[in-house]
Amino acid sequence: MKMMKTPGRLLCAILLATLGCASVHAADLELDDCDVLIGKKSNAAYKGWMKENQKEAEAGNLDAIRLRAAEANNRLACHEEALTGHSGWGVTMTSADGTSETQLPPTITDIRKQAPAWRALNQAVKYGHQAGAFDVGYKGAAAQLVVRYAAELPEQLEAAYEDAAAVYEYDCVLKRQFGRRDRNAGCASARTTRARLLPLVAAERRQVLDVSARQWAEQLPAVPKNQ
Repeated sequence: MKMMKTPGRLLCAILLATLGCASVHAADLELDDCDVLIGKKSNAAYKGWMKENQKEAEAGNLDAIRLRAAEANNRLACHEEALTGHSGWGVTMTSADGTSETQLPPTITDIRKQAPAWRALNQAVKYGHQAGAFDVGYKGAAAQLVVRYAAELPEQLEAAYEDAAAVYEYDCVLKRQFGRRDRNAGCASARTTRARLLPLVAAERRQVLDVSARQWAEQLPAVPKNQ
């Protein structure tokens, strides 16, 4: 049986396939520093970068859209660590027959009552879904977040199911590589996420969403590992 750790903070984990961690930290932005992300420590460079990156993301810059999603996810992970005491790591276990089980970090109880964390969750889901339009890693991450907070995000369940189904098609069925991203880990995570969403979405809606997911996966080309 294989065990893979999945970081709650996605900045280096997901962006490795597109930007690389070195460029993320190029200006001493400390985007993995929880004290900066949740406002315990002031950082003018971080605030300036946030404003500029938001502007570029709204203008359609794909790298900025990815970074916006990663920052929101990191910020949520920091709130989770602060409020639950958990380190933010999940574990995916895959057996020899290909079946897998993902154990995710604990969620924040009554997150709606924690305004900064609630805002981070909604931004992470929204921005992750947007980046997922062209990046399979973010598509899967957005779906996984909705699964973790399904009771709080009922309006997001269908979109999350479609995202998870699309990643499943891309990673598990078509078996396409997307840069340096770990396809096997992506497949295992997508399989678990999709399975958890199955009972939460009506069967007739799943049929429609499965078709759309397959079309998305077929249209997204593979990306060589060296890109």
